[in-house]
Amino acid sequence: MNKKFIIDFQENETVSGYFCVLTKSLKKTKDGKDYISLELTDKTGKIDAKIWDNATEFNDKFNPGDAVAVKGQVVSYNDLPQIKIDLIRQASEEIDKSHGFDLADLIPTTRKDIDQMWNAVQQTIDSLDDESLKSLARSVYQKYEVQLKRHPGSMVLHHAYLGGLLEHIQSMCNLAVHVCENYPELNRDLVLTGILLHDIGKLTELKFTTVGSYSDEGYLLGHIVIGRDMLRDAAAQIANFPERQLLKLEHILLSHHGKLEWQSPREPLFPEALIVYYIDEIDTRLFQMNHEIEVDSSDGNWTSRNNYFKRSLYKGE
Repeated sequence: MNKKFIIDFQENETVSGYFCVLTKSLKKTKDGKDYISLELTDKTGKIDAKIWDNATEFNDKFNPGDAVAVKGQVVSYNDLPQIKIDLIRQASEEIDKSHGFDLADLIPTTRKDIDQMWNAVQQTIDSLDDESLKSLARSVYQKYEVQLKRHPGSMVLHHAYLGGLLEHIQSMCNLAVHVCENYPELNRDLVLTGILLHDIGKLTELKFTTVGSYSDEGYLLGHIVIGRDMLRDAAAQIANFPERQLLKLEHILLSHHGKLEWQSPREPLFPEALIVYYIDEIDTRLFQMNHEIEVDSSDGNWTSRNNYFKRSLYKGE
């Protein structure tokens, strides 16, 4: 198969390629006919797909998380591309490598250099003046280095690819340095440590191999509560960690979603917590808007309204 990625698909073209199955559901049409609804992914993005014919025959041949070989046609549904699948089977290294199959092509990964981002975050930790906060951040990042270099920033909403969490944290740290320079009354060390640890619970909340999913802890507790527990455990390993600093960090983690209706157990109650929330919001929403513009396939200067923001976005000339 010639390699062609989701981001390059055009309406009405026939495509053959390799993908990961993100989700799979056997459903029925209004007429009672079985069909399969899928989400497929490669390193450039996701696409919906449907199997309208021989659905029951295909249903037992692959599962969510599998790499699959697919042949079908790209169609448009609600102004978004979709694959009408004619043939699908599990892919394997042994059978498909000679035809161009490479698992690395199927896993969305940050476009940025992981080692450079990691070194930048380490420099941020080294820049902290408060020794207790520096020890806390350093211990967490040493313990979870492998996971932090690999983990996604979320399942769907933002930075949802390998290395996405580190990319999100480093971007937030860059913003925070300039914000704290402009507002010198802020406790810079508290803001930066809050950013470094605000999403640490996602290391347990999200499972990510070929495709992502939530862990049982993720479903039952969520990353905010998990992260608060991880923070407490890490602080307990540091002799005489200041109780007031720990309390403030706990509040930053518990309030970083900003609003109760956004699953934030608390709303920000002091300036450093407010700043962490807004910096998180800036980095997340800007990522989402840029992504929606990048993946939109509509003609003209404006995107479809079928996106996270529920409005047409300006793509430029």
